Amino acid sequence: MKGKKLHQTLENRENPDEVEKSGPFRCNWQNTWLGEGYYFWDTFIENAHWWGEVRYNDNYIICEAQCDFDSSTCFDLVGDTDHMNDFNISLNFLKDQRLIDNKTSFARIFNFIRVKIPDFKFQAVRVYGIKSISDYNENYAKFRHRVMFEPNKPQYLDYKPPIQICIFEKKGLNLRNFKIVYPEEYMEDYVV
Repeated sequence: MKGKKLHQTLENRENPDEVEKSGPFRCNWQNTWLGEGYYFWDTFIENAHWWGEVRYNDNYIICEAQCDFDSSTCFDLVGDTDHMNDFNISLNFLKDQRLIDNKTSFARIFNFIRVKIPDFKFQAVRVYGIKSISDYNENYAKFRHRVMFEPNKPQYLDYKPPIQICIFEKKGLNLRNFKIVYPEEYMEDYVV
């Protein structure tokens, strides 16, 4: 099992003690991309900063946590090709049964899989939301970490992609060591 560093971006309500005591926090938006759970940015804190700028208008806190990560506990649609194939099989089945169409969101499809497949015992899902960070907003250029494969060609390597992990239960994946890492004045070892 591999240890992994995760980041959760939260609105700064000037309550750092409460955040560290009660966190992490469940996402309660109606249009969550991955369904209900605790949302984290995988590894790259830059993505957590991007979300803080976009979602919280630069008024945000970033918390870091550790988890145990492997494909037996996380349905990994980023790095596990078997999971990608399993998802594809489920997707094709749902299409054949006319239970979904091209307008059905990932969250609805994934919730169906989680609820209806008895062997689905995963504690989290991991995805790479391609084009999450807009190519057309130049304010976000500092959050795009890309290297072109060939000059004047559109293909590139995204070496700090916006990968998200949604953990279904607060202690899923052995989530632990939740603490504030931004802004610095909220950190335990901050000295004025």
